[in-house]
Amino acid sequence: MISVFKSVWKNIRKFFSGLYRFIENHTLIFCAFLSIVENFIIEALSRRSVVEAARYLVSNPVVFLYNSLIILLFLSMSLLFRRRIFGIVLFSLPWLLCGAINSAVLSYRVTPLGAIDFQIVKMSLIMVYLSKAQRIMLYVGAALMVVAIVALWILGPKISGKINFGRNVAAIVGVLLAVILCTNLGLNFQALGNRFGDLPGAYNKYGFVYCFSSSVLDTGMDKPAGYGPEMVQEVLDTLPPESVPGEDAIKPDIIMIQLESFIDPNLIKNAKFSENPTPVFTWLKENYTCGALHMPSYGGGTANSEFEVLTGMTMEPFGAGEYPYKTIMLKANCESIATNLKELGYGTHAIHNHTGNFYDRDKVYPHMGFDSFQSIEYMNNIERTSYGWCKDKILTNEILTAMDTDPEHEQQFVWVVSVQGHGKYPSEPIEGLDLTLTMERGDFSDERTSEIEYYSNMVYEMDAFVGDLISKLEERGSPTVLVLYGDHLPSLDFTADELELGDIYTTEYAIWDNIGLQKQPYQKMESNFLSGYVTSLLGYNVGVINRLNQSCGSDPDYEEKLELLQYDSLYGEHYSWPDPDYYQATDMRMGTVPVTVDYVTLIGENLYIHGSGFTDKSAIYINGEKMTGTKKLSSSCLVLSGMSSIKKGDAIQVGQPSSKREVLSYTGEVIFGAQVSPPEEDVETSGDEASGLDSAA
Repeated sequence: MISVFKSVWKNIRKFFSGLYRFIENHTLIFCAFLSIVENFIIEALSRRSVVEAARYLVSNPVVFLYNSLIILLFLSMSLLFRRRIFGIVLFSLPWLLCGAINSAVLSYRVTPLGAIDFQIVKMSLIMVYLSKAQRIMLYVGAALMVVAIVALWILGPKISGKINFGRNVAAIVGVLLAVILCTNLGLNFQALGNRFGDLPGAYNKYGFVYCFSSSVLDTGMDKPAGYGPEMVQEVLDTLPPESVPGEDAIKPDIIMIQLESFIDPNLIKNAKFSENPTPVFTWLKENYTCGALHMPSYGGGTANSEFEVLTGMTMEPFGAGEYPYKTIMLKANCESIATNLKELGYGTHAIHNHTGNFYDRDKVYPHMGFDSFQSIEYMNNIERTSYGWCKDKILTNEILTAMDTDPEHEQQFVWVVSVQGHGKYPSEPIEGLDLTLTMERGDFSDERTSEIEYYSNMVYEMDAFVGDLISKLEERGSPTVLVLYGDHLPSLDFTADELELGDIYTTEYAIWDNIGLQKQPYQKMESNFLSGYVTSLLGYNVGVINRLNQSCGSDPDYEEKLELLQYDSLYGEHYSWPDPDYYQATDMRMGTVPVTVDYVTLIGENLYIHGSGFTDKSAIYINGEKMTGTKKLSSSCLVLSGMSSIKKGDAIQVGQPSSKREVLSYTGEVIFGAQVSPPEEDVETSGDEASGLDSAA
């Protein structure tokens, strides 16, 4: 037995010794073979099927080999390493890891992995999407990988002799030129594409490696051929003049709510529920203007749906998987429905019951003309779903507050992005969770039945929020238009055949009003038309892109005109604006109602901060340093214990940190020992609060 083992071990060592000599002498040939293997593994992970990967290779071999060539470009860099095996592993890992991450991403959303995902991913999302066991496996796996790479660097074999850098660099450059040539040929012969309106379809057609590489390198918009003031003016000359209703016309408040992952579950074929999941939305569709929206994404990509509706622009010219909120919108001012309504005297307010800097909304919204932004860091009485998403019912009061606390403007535009319908959805019932709705199984597996049932219950609660809001608006009595729509379908792996609308990129919209708008025929439109459609119903024909969308939807040259004006606005010289600096970023306030500090008191070792707008996220900062242990006693009082060391002259302020530990806003400073003394009754209140704190402790 021992002799057999020795013989086998000798043959294994002989095989790997020969393989290493081959790699050392013919590195590029080995890397070419390895790149094909790695590409196949990546496609199998992407398609979540070895059979589908094989079918893709056979049906589209040229594109498959082109994707392998891109991987080869990376692997060829190992020619510059004496530790050749280490180099090959080092340049293989990123692609294999991206393939594995993409497969994991596709398990909870339909949109594949793009480079931008590495900018927007947050620890809070990892906590939501991965179980505790999965997180432990992730951390352990990452640690083991680092250890293995370091060990390979230390112990890995080195090639004999010196590296011929001249020859090896020439080989790398040759592979690079081959990639560039094949890319140009592929684009010219339309074997490859550079427009990714259907991102999942593009990844399936052109391969993960090419599409992911495009998402890294190809961002923004290409300059239209012939771009210049004359071409822009030609488009402007085709637009109708700006117009608004007369002074006697009703000028309503406008609320637009983007409902997270919202569709009417009644549109799911073969799904039967114990009661109607959307009684309010059903009533709206029966009595008010409604229709269908074609969205830019499916199962994810909320910010891109938002971008299209707010600006009237389209995602079509942007790079693969790009989020303008993470690129151009961080610095470019532009026309939006908010800026157009500001011209008509509206106050403009944004509300989102999730963290304020997700998708960098806190930085983007000023470029779109918003006066204030109320994110979850500025909200109280938060109730969450089983997966940690804030329930939408909190938004009713937030919307009413935004409409009633802006004395500078008679009318308000309130933009709302909800979050309750967000995935993931449980593949088996959650223990202890009582659901209002139950679903008959129909043609669905147990896992999908559980997912759809949970999702439909979330929609049922979102629908109830809409009903409550409409009731409150009716009580308020002011002229109001309320626009509701879903940003994309939920990530439930629907096919077009499973949906009554017959399209996985289609959601619905409904428009409620109390000003007597005539119900319009049901129609389907692109999502970037919605704002123009709503303002046209009110007779607000303002803005350049808005008027283009209102008047040229059936124009055969519409797409070229929109792309020209979009480029001019975001990347160009602003020839279409009244003047080049017409749109300016607003000095947007975080929080509908400002967070303020009026005065501080020290009772014993307890430091009390008195002011307004405090929430559970509020934190006390002294001399710029965040203090641990801030407790909220009420929306007007915070307390910090163990503060006997505070001294006269210390600067105190309150900040609202986000989940990324960035601070969204600070109050003004109050200098300890120098503030005006509070009224006597406030001092007495502080004493009561101190007693309450002691008893709670």
